[in-house]
Amino acid sequence: MNLKELMLNIIYDENYEPMTIKDLENYMKADKYTKSAIVDELKELEKENKIRISHKKRIMPLSLEETSLLGKISLAQGGYGFFISDNKDFNDVYIGKDKLKGAFDNDKVRIEITKKEEKGRNAEGRVVEIIERGNTRVVGTFQESKGFGFVIADNKSMTQDIYIEKKLSHGAKNKDKVVVEIINYPKKGKPEGRIVEIIGHKNDNNVDVYSLVAQHGVPYQFSKETKKEVLYIDKEVNPDDYKNRTDFRDLFTVTIDGRDSKDFDDAISIEKNGNNYDLYVHIADVSHYVKKGRSLDNDAYDRGNSTYLYNVVIPMLPKELSNGICSLNPNVDRLTLSLKMTIDGKGKVIANDFYKAVINSDHRLVYDDVNNFIDHNDETVYDDELLKEKLLLFDELHKILRRKREERGAIDFNFTESQIDVREDGKVLNISVHERGSGNKMIEEFMLAANETVATLFGYMDFPFIYRIHEKPSTEKLDNFKRALNTMGYNIRGNELYPKDFQRILEEVEGEDEENIINLLMLRTMQKAKYSKKRDIHFGLSTEFYTHFTSPIRRYPDLIVHRLLKKYIENNLTKLNQVSLEMSLEKSSEHLSMTERRSEDCERDVEDLMKCKYMRRFIGEKFDGTISSITDFGIFVELENTVEGLFMYKFSNERFEYQEDSLKAFNTDKKKYYSIGDKVKINVLNVDIYDRNIDFNLLEENETISE
Repeated sequence: MNLKELMLNIIYDENYEPMTIKDLENYMKADKYTKSAIVDELKELEKENKIRISHKKRIMPLSLEETSLLGKISLAQGGYGFFISDNKDFNDVYIGKDKLKGAFDNDKVRIEITKKEEKGRNAEGRVVEIIERGNTRVVGTFQESKGFGFVIADNKSMTQDIYIEKKLSHGAKNKDKVVVEIINYPKKGKPEGRIVEIIGHKNDNNVDVYSLVAQHGVPYQFSKETKKEVLYIDKEVNPDDYKNRTDFRDLFTVTIDGRDSKDFDDAISIEKNGNNYDLYVHIADVSHYVKKGRSLDNDAYDRGNSTYLYNVVIPMLPKELSNGICSLNPNVDRLTLSLKMTIDGKGKVIANDFYKAVINSDHRLVYDDVNNFIDHNDETVYDDELLKEKLLLFDELHKILRRKREERGAIDFNFTESQIDVREDGKVLNISVHERGSGNKMIEEFMLAANETVATLFGYMDFPFIYRIHEKPSTEKLDNFKRALNTMGYNIRGNELYPKDFQRILEEVEGEDEENIINLLMLRTMQKAKYSKKRDIHFGLSTEFYTHFTSPIRRYPDLIVHRLLKKYIENNLTKLNQVSLEMSLEKSSEHLSMTERRSEDCERDVEDLMKCKYMRRFIGEKFDGTISSITDFGIFVELENTVEGLFMYKFSNERFEYQEDSLKAFNTDKKKYYSIGDKVKINVLNVDIYDRNIDFNLLEENETISE
């Protein structure tokens, strides 16, 4: 626990009596160095609006009301906004355009309530203080003028253009996509900024994707220092690197990945050991090449993970490592951290060993071929008899592990994923449902087992570690999920649901028309998984021990785990300062959870962009779809190709009522109900590339698909 946390614990203790700074120093028995730090931290806490200093100079905790009136502004395109409180139980507050006091989207503010909440209407308020600006950098299009210019933000909620002096334009040309740093928010007039990066011309290939990358703050250019470091990275394994490593080069080993994959983190081997199985999971030894504290490591940490955007990849590591010396390419020696798990016929890991190793992969396999061989008995895919024998053994073990995981209640979602085919120039060729076969599930099962085994090792040692945790769903989300299921005829009882309950629901709806919708609703009910230095449950996997170990080329948390695991293999864990390590892991967990969310948000926006680019050619055409969600403003419909669009009530000639209790929409003119999971027919009304929205029109009742 750091000094700031310690002080907050003291100040927010239920028995706390307000103290002066001197009182607090005496209470904490501070020396002269700590006294200085206490004063500095108190200033920070006051600036962050986490405490209040009274007029009598006493340190005061914030009341629940004070805390509730602190939060962020979310602006709408109409110029008005909503205040989202730091207190999650506090409902959003409507802030009129003239009540924003110059606040922009995502600004941290303090508000006051001017009109209390009424049934069906948000409370209203006004901004009284802008505490911190949320967006110091904005992505937009530069418009050149005589002697100056403007940037029109891509984010339409930023309704004001940003003024750019000519000397601060960074040489931008008319219609260039740029990143602008806001340097002044005047009380009157437009915000002022300077251009810090030119992404490309508005019509350049993939500039729309890179604009979203910049908008989300994903770093996509390596530093000069990193580029220099990469020049000295070995192209092949150095003979000196074989020392003190277990030689697994004679072990039959394969990688299984997507056809377009270029970076191979993991390889697998298997041997039958009596009634047991010896499964080897070999993971690229990235930590051998990426040394802590070097520029290459710093850039990787800043990115936190690779970001995959169809035809554009923002790698965590330069391609010389991710596609080269770290990648477990076939028929070349590669350094690994290898885990050998002995697994019995019931799927229990009864023994494990970890190695610093060297391997030489025999085959680079792709999912499509493996799926054809296993799922469709296509013997023509491979002519190597040993390979066929090993694949069948892999499949045998994968099914055992899967059955064990299902028995303990792990939730195995089965919703449809999008397969989006994009050309190098950004043209979207096709969108379809992504098929997952036995090859995909096999690798997933083996990696889950490896991750759990590593986490269990450190969990039982009670040594500082970085875990992957997944907290149970909130009561509110559970209630909404149960209500949605009830509208589809599934009655769920009990105040609390456990992983096995969710798995039972998925088994019940398997093969039914509403299977995909229920999978999606369930996914939305779940909390976000995150990284943590504190061990906690992984609700979705129904386990107490989980981490990420298997993808160090594309995830930085795995690199942290590898460094700790190496210390364990070398019997050097005791040399680490555990207090310092705990503080470092806490900071890293927060940062890496953020970078993961950042990439996921970016990937989601790019997916929406690609779907809009594809559907633009189908404006006016009819499609079959399924209602995926119903809100007070419209009905969301998902098409068979996974594209989702919105039918908005306000654009209809007929009147609709949203019935919140039953999650239904009622067409009052035609006396027709619409429920989640209903099959409908739509036509594509409009596609907005810039806002990444697709508008549908529900067709007449006689064109609705019957069950």
